[in-house]
Amino acid sequence: MVSNLDAEISGCFAADLMSDVLAFAHEGSLLVTGLATEQTIRTAAVKHLMAVVVVEGKKVGSDMLETAREETVSVFQTPLSKYEACGLLMQAGLRPYRDDLPPDA
Repeated sequence: MVSNLDAEISGCFAADLMSDVLAFAHEGSLLVTGLATEQTIRTAAVKHLMAVVVVEGKKVGSDMLETAREETVSVFQTPLSKYEACGLLMQAGLRPYRDDLPPDA
């Protein structure tokens, strides 16, 4: 996978609809998704997201990895479901972006 381990991730957003990512994801966050496509990386780059985690063990192809290198977006893959991955990320302290929650909630 492509990764920049020095990058600081400030929050998490989970979606499969790239229109939702464009509308609601915050800069600097991690995207958890089931879409292993080049367009996912391009969307992440437009929103200045730090990384993409592809869930359900879906294959990340060479086109997606090449686009990730070009756009400097880290890509990770997990066999976990989106629900499981998000739960573990929250347990580890990575918070979702919600306008109705205080930053320390």
